[in-house]
Amino acid sequence: MDEQKSNCEENDSEPTDDSASAHQSISLQGSPRVSPAAADKSGSNTASSSTPECIRACALCNCVDRSLLGQRELRHFRSSSERPTNKPSAFPLPQPGNDDLSSIGFSDSSCLTALFDDSGCWVHHWCAVWSDGVKQTEDEELEDVDKAVISGTQRLCEYCKRLGASIQCHVEGCSRFYHFPCSAASGSFQSMKQLVLLCPEHIDKAEELGEEAWCAVCDSVGELTELLFCTGCGLHYHASCLEIGATPIQRAGWQCPECKVCQTCQPGEDSKMLVCDACDKGYHTFCLQPAMDSLPSDPWKCRRCRVCMECGVRGLMLPGSAQWFENYNMCEECQQHRSSVCCVCSKAANPSVGLQCCGICR
Repeated sequence: MDEQKSNCEENDSEPTDDSASAHQSISLQGSPRVSPAAADKSGSNTASSSTPECIRACALCNCVDRSLLGQRELRHFRSSSERPTNKPSAFPLPQPGNDDLSSIGFSDSSCLTALFDDSGCWVHHWCAVWSDGVKQTEDEELEDVDKAVISGTQRLCEYCKRLGASIQCHVEGCSRFYHFPCSAASGSFQSMKQLVLLCPEHIDKAEELGEEAWCAVCDSVGELTELLFCTGCGLHYHASCLEIGATPIQRAGWQCPECKVCQTCQPGEDSKMLVCDACDKGYHTFCLQPAMDSLPSDPWKCRRCRVCMECGVRGLMLPGSAQWFENYNMCEECQQHRSSVCCVCSKAANPSVGLQCCGICR
């Protein structure tokens, strides 16, 4: 049998205990924000288990500091005189997003006051810089970030339909707003030099930006909808020029070949970099748990991108030692069930009647 399987676990495919403790914060408004990693690693809610750690998350995209979606570092911005005075919500803040595009932003604006601490709010660098109304001073300080947060909690993202959107399409009269990760996932055009975003409806306007809209490989505009935006250097690449896809999960937080770093330890040892076949993000073989001795010859997926096509379980919900089959599309439990039950009558195998195995799908 030639099933593909892997026992790898990426220790930075999710916020780790170490990173959570490095950015631990006091719970806001009495409603602690629980790290998804703490929930995954706890195993079960027993009486002896300790209280999950609270971690800071962006007040716009709701992702943690070490996000994989290209927002850069989490920064603290002081509040102006227009700090929200709403009464605290009876509902707790949602758990910080786990870099899944479906968990970006907020579903309810009632948590506005809980997004601010005594002196201000926490926002990712790029989420703040790109936000509508934010000004940059001569000494490169950012102003009115808190105002962008207040406005963002009232705006739905055009892509994910959740609140917290603060980046508007540059075309006059266009009312589309996005979260920073969603702007890339939607296929919008982004100019890092001019901090200009053009939604998919107005992406043709990118040609007016000249060389900034050129692909770094073929030096031409080509098909604008196929351009990938590097969150590291700001250059654009046609997906076809790199022979990769252009799915939303690949676009969000994408790094070009020159900027790509390990999502666990950052720069270094590029020769031992594994690149996920689904999201195109890199991981060192020695940063995985357990570590790998060499680069695999078959396509490889990180834990975040493993989803069982039978039961729907995601890789992050299973221990790192769990085996995967069918190009990481079948979890170990479903594979065992498939090999012991007839696909026609759904009856289990017995000693008197053997099961025939398909040579293609097993």
